[in-house]
Amino acid sequence: MAFGRNRPQINAAVCVYGSAGFSAFSSVKAVPAGAANKGKSCMKICVFSDSHGNAEPMITAIEREQPRGVFFLGDGERDLALVQARFPGLYYYAVRGNCDLWSSLNASISCVVEGVKIFAAHGHQYQVKYEPSLTTLAAAARKEGAAAALFGHTHEPYLAEHDGILLFNPGAIRRILHPCYGVLDIEDGKLHAKLKTL
Repeated sequence: MAFGRNRPQINAAVCVYGSAGFSAFSSVKAVPAGAANKGKSCMKICVFSDSHGNAEPMITAIEREQPRGVFFLGDGERDLALVQARFPGLYYYAVRGNCDLWSSLNASISCVVEGVKIFAAHGHQYQVKYEPSLTTLAAAARKEGAAAALFGHTHEPYLAEHDGILLFNPGAIRRILHPCYGVLDIEDGKLHAKLKTL
């Protein structure tokens, strides 16, 4: 599916994916192994990318959604630090983007949240702007055994399935008109993904 064509309508797109049996948990700093959601069977996560110097839309979205965690897909690591200071009780999963110079974050991560393995990367290393089929990104997620691949970089929201893997780009939270973000609801090993705007 080409970017900008036939993509799901924002605020109306929902996909559901399930997976089970994953036990490894690896993520960025400040997320204890296996502690994503002890004692509960569901978790809501906001997904952001490309804040490019503006943390306020992320703060607004978190206040609106009341998630338990955040995936940040790069290009705005300093903005993420402001968000973490404002909401220290959330779980954070983050990768660096091509504009996050001198970042200590990983270029990609794989983690298991509520029984669903998720691969996350900014996307520039997987040619997401130049390969509309997203085959390289999907192959990387498949190699990790992930049910979903989260990515940014294009600034365009995207939600589709590619050979059994959910590909999800929340769009740019930095947009002047209608900042975009994503919401993941994970319940009983099933992943529900939604595109939203402010």
